[in-house]
Amino acid sequence: MVSRRKNKGFTLVEIMVVVTLIGFLAMLAVPTFKRIKLRALSASYTADTRLFSEAFQRYAQENGRFPPTSGVGVIPDGMDEYLNINDWNKTSSIGGNYSWLSVQNAGATIGVLVVAGATLSLDELELVDTWIDDGNLNSGNVITAAAGTIVYYIVEN
Repeated sequence: MVSRRKNKGFTLVEIMVVVTLIGFLAMLAVPTFKRIKLRALSASYTADTRLFSEAFQRYAQENGRFPPTSGVGVIPDGMDEYLNINDWNKTSSIGGNYSWLSVQNAGATIGVLVVAGATLSLDELELVDTWIDDGNLNSGNVITAAAGTIVYYIVEN
């Protein structure tokens, strides 16, 4: 009688099928994970801008005007008691650092929260804008310049 030897391993074809299936599942999962991560970054950016916007609005109500313009990472004069220096100096969730711009326009002052050096792509910034504003990076409260590396958030008074 001829005895057969039992193989305890996998064949090359079986291994290739499993690797292909894993690759296919990963291909489906990666865009979902990227979108979830972008949604989290958007939520963090929204929370920061809301916090900063409220601080600048409180300052304007108490002082009758917005604080003067400041440089990147520099808390505007008089905002020490309204802003936490650690929150202001951290890198924003969309990349880059915060600064403040106070603009005179037709007798009124407009406050603009600026993120200089944003690292998200224009497509990603547009998606963030869709979630928190009007979906157009040229209008609304969120506006970009310099190929999206500078993001302006208009603070309403």
